[in-house]
Amino acid sequence: MAWYGHRRSGEPRPGARAVIVGLGLSLVGALAIQTSTAVRSGIDASRRSMDGTTANLATFASGMSGWSFFGLGGNEEDKTRIAELEGQVRDLVRWKDLAESMALRMERYEKLLDLVGETQGQSVTARVVAEEAGPFAASRIANAGAANGVREGFAAVNENGLVGRVVRVGEYTSRILMLTDFASRIPVMGTRSGDRALLVGDNGTGARLIEPETPDKIVEGEVWVTSGDDGKMPLGVRVGVARKVGDEWRLDLAIDAGRIDFVRLVPPPDFAAPEIAPRLGNGLPQENTEPTLRSVGVQLAPVPTTTPAAAPAAAPRPATPRPAAPAAPAPAQTPAAPAGQGGGQ
Repeated sequence: MAWYGHRRSGEPRPGARAVIVGLGLSLVGALAIQTSTAVRSGIDASRRSMDGTTANLATFASGMSGWSFFGLGGNEEDKTRIAELEGQVRDLVRWKDLAESMALRMERYEKLLDLVGETQGQSVTARVVAEEAGPFAASRIANAGAANGVREGFAAVNENGLVGRVVRVGEYTSRILMLTDFASRIPVMGTRSGDRALLVGDNGTGARLIEPETPDKIVEGEVWVTSGDDGKMPLGVRVGVARKVGDEWRLDLAIDAGRIDFVRLVPPPDFAAPEIAPRLGNGLPQENTEPTLRSVGVQLAPVPTTTPAAAPAAAPRPATPRPAAPAAPAPAQTPAAPAGQGGGQ
C-alpha cells in the first residue's frame, strides 16, 4: 500500500508520456499530409464527388417534398392535379372494361351472322426522315421498300393516327405522301355524324374536307377516321378532329400531336376481283343452286319470247264454237195422184 501511494505521488509514469507524445506526432503527421499536393488533389476529388452526391440528394429531397404521401405534405396545386389524374385513371378503367365487353359482343355477333371481315396482310415498321427538296410539298422517305414487302398504296400509320400513303417504292426505300400534300385524296367519315367526305391536303399546311354528303350534320370537335370507301385504306384509322373555318370544314390532323419518326406500313384490304376469283370444282361453270319457285313446286306458265324490234304478238283467242245453222226445210212432196186421174187432165 505504501508502494502504490509512493508511485502515484512521486514516481514518473512513462506510459502516459508516451501516449501524449504519440498523439502529438499523429496530429503533426496529419497536418503534414493535408498540406501535401498529391494528398490534397486526391482529397479534393473525393470532396467534389461528395458534393455532387449531396446536391443530387438535395434535389431528390426537394422534388419528393412536393408529393403527397397518404395525404400529408404537398401544396394544393399538386393535390388537385393528383386528384384529376386519379379521376382520369378511373374513367379509363371504365372505358377499358366497356371496350372489352363490346369487342367480345361484336365477335359473337360476327360469328352468329357469319360476317366476312377485312383481310389484312403483313405490316412493316420503318423509320422515316424528312425530305427537303422533292417533287411533293409534303412527303417522307422510309427505310423499307420492295425487298421488305412494301408496295404502292400501303397506308402509313403511327401511334397518333394516319400519316399518309406510299406512292413510290424502291428496293429498300419508299416515299410516303403526307396528308397535308395537295395531291393527297383520302376518303374519311365522321364518327358521330356518320357523314362522308374527301380529305384533301392544303399545300403542306393542313387538310380540309370537300364534297361532304351532309355538311349540316358535321359536329364541331368530332373525330374523323378513314372510311375505306376506295378499297385502298383500312377502315377506322384515326385522321383528325373537325373544325369549322368560315364556310368550310377542316381537320386538325392527329399526326400534328407528335413527331413522325417511326411508322407502320399497312397493306390495303385484300379484296379479290370477281373476274379473277378461282372457279369451283373442275373449272366448269357451276349450276345455280339458289332456291327458285320451280324448285319448291310452283308451276309457272311459259312466257312467250319477244323481239325488241317487233311488238309482242297478241295471243290467239280460243275459237268460240258457232251454233249450228238450222237445217233447210225439205221441199214438200206432192202427193201422188190416184191412178186414172194423173195423165188425163
